[in-house]
Amino acid sequence: MMPDRASLYRDFLMTDVAAPVVSVTREEVPVCEPVDAVIAIGAFDGFHIGHRALISQTVEDARARGLRAVAVTFDPDPDRVVGPGPAPKLMTVEDRLRVLAGSGVDEVLVVTFDRELAAYDHAAFFERVLAPRLRVHAVHVGLDFRLGRGGASSVEVIRAWGAPRGMDVVGHDLVSLAGEVVCSTRIRTMLQAGDVEGACHALGRHYAVRGTIASGRGQGTQMGFPTANIEVPERILMPADGVYAGLALVGDTVWPAAINVGLPPTFADAAGSAHLEANLIGFSGDIRGSDTVLAFCRYLRPSRVFANTEELIATVLGNIESVREEFGESGVRLHDLG
Repeated sequence: MMPDRASLYRDFLMTDVAAPVVSVTREEVPVCEPVDAVIAIGAFDGFHIGHRALISQTVEDARARGLRAVAVTFDPDPDRVVGPGPAPKLMTVEDRLRVLAGSGVDEVLVVTFDRELAAYDHAAFFERVLAPRLRVHAVHVGLDFRLGRGGASSVEVIRAWGAPRGMDVVGHDLVSLAGEVVCSTRIRTMLQAGDVEGACHALGRHYAVRGTIASGRGQGTQMGFPTANIEVPERILMPADGVYAGLALVGDTVWPAAINVGLPPTFADAAGSAHLEANLIGFSGDIRGSDTVLAFCRYLRPSRVFANTEELIATVLGNIESVREEFGESGVRLHDLG
């Protein structure tokens, strides 16, 4: 059965309401007077249930004080500038900002991150970057939050600096599931193991990737299960190689989808083989060049080489039937769902 509209909006990173997104650079002179605000600071990759809790607490505090709630984040992600090697991302920058803008805050402030900014300590960051735009009354972060060169500014350090300036600094306990802290690193580990259901619990939604439908090798059509080959942006994390039950959003229609991740072993040497492809159940037509979002709902099986074409066809059709039983036989327009 197809999920309801609210669930699909979460899965496909959509929102009906969006706060303004403002990009700023270091020590840029603003054109307006600073506003009184309560802020949350973070990279927010994946926007998992811990991030949602932090933003919710920030908004609640801002409302109680009669102030604006502002999410402060960075582009590019700091680990791309100062890390030993950037970790694969759980969402594109555009999706991250879209989700933050729909999270209930009044504004999203996107700070351009470069090596000069990385060298700032907490005092320079608040005084040179934030103070010209915001009069910060309270800061909400996770207890493990670090700021400044080498991560020297802990919650305690920032709190001690902020107290005489009338700025509260609140370090929140990290959200846990089954006794383990929810964090982007843990979610990446789950996905790399193919545990999309565990990742779903930690994210508060099914894991989704955005891409563009491209031309493929054409064997699927010849065998009775046409597939859409999807190209995704660099550095976006893919789940472990294998076959998954999922959903695909194309335009305003959601399709049940059998999704293959990884180069199909049987067609590894074939021209046009894709590392991500999906059979959209009930769809017929040409959607090459269209944008799509794939949501991974359940792991079905590992990738493998088949003894012959008949075995391959029987297995793939069985996977498609499993998805059909779970989500239906055709696409559904989002606006037709309750």
